[in-house]
Amino acid sequence: MCGGRRILDLTVAFALSFLFTVILLYASFDILLYIPPHIRVPISMGPIGCAIFTAVLILIIIGFVFGRTRISSLGSIGLYLQVLEQFTFPMFFYWTGIAIFLRVLLLPIQVLRLGDIVYVPYTILIFLLEHTFRLRGTTFERNLSLTIIMLGLLTFFFGAATWLYGKFRGRGIIDFWIYRFSRHPQYLGLIIWSYGLLTSTAINLRLDIWEWYYARIPPPSLLWLILTLTLIGSALNEESNLIKKYGEEYARYRAETPFMIPLPKPLINLLTIPVRALFRKNIPEHEREIVGTLLIYGLILVLLSTPMALKP
Repeated sequence: MCGGRRILDLTVAFALSFLFTVILLYASFDILLYIPPHIRVPISMGPIGCAIFTAVLILIIIGFVFGRTRISSLGSIGLYLQVLEQFTFPMFFYWTGIAIFLRVLLLPIQVLRLGDIVYVPYTILIFLLEHTFRLRGTTFERNLSLTIIMLGLLTFFFGAATWLYGKFRGRGIIDFWIYRFSRHPQYLGLIIWSYGLLTSTAINLRLDIWEWYYARIPPPSLLWLILTLTLIGSALNEESNLIKKYGEEYARYRAETPFMIPLPKPLINLLTIPVRALFRKNIPEHEREIVGTLLIYGLILVLLSTPMALKP
């Protein structure tokens, strides 16, 4: 009976994980195969959008820091309008001015590029593969982006399946299978998957013809950066709750298992310098520490991206 129940739990866990992964896969091809042909916006719309986009982020941050739910909700509505704009622009471009209005106010051109520093790992990977295996050309770059997407989907699939199976079996701390190598494989899978979509979009837009007065919407590297920082913040917040719930048991697991991916200790020490300088610890634990950490790293990455964003 116990063996039959275990097989059933395993089957259901993998089936649900497969379903979630297929949804992401469908979304991937939906995004990659459809690029609206007339998404063009005058560059002069930037300053207004910058101000409103900044105001939206400030509202969200203030709400989180001071525990004001209504303020955060107001900021979230602002971000929702930007997502709505992404859909309304291609659908209603010829019919209404709704999408144009939203884009003028909420989606400035240059702001989207304030996360361009995130392309550095991809550029380094391209360089290494080109010089090691003599692989070159747009087809190679597209295939690499698709490989990154599939790697993210596989990571998400095994992470979701492991987590679901562990919960079905009544495990408090999920520390087996893929969770032995990453404490947050599902978040890691989503980050890798979305990074592949980002680089693929960048390749597609790079091949298009640009006109002097109009610019195609650049790949939203800043939005990807915000998404990634949000997922990392969620992971840190979950760990804080798990430490409170399971105490030393989870602390041991956290000490033995990488946060997202295995990294050399010198690199970890380098990456955690801002956290150690501010909070005298390697991992932020309290809510305000987590928010402060995300803001610091986000600001650093935005500043590093600024020279790239200012390039025509």
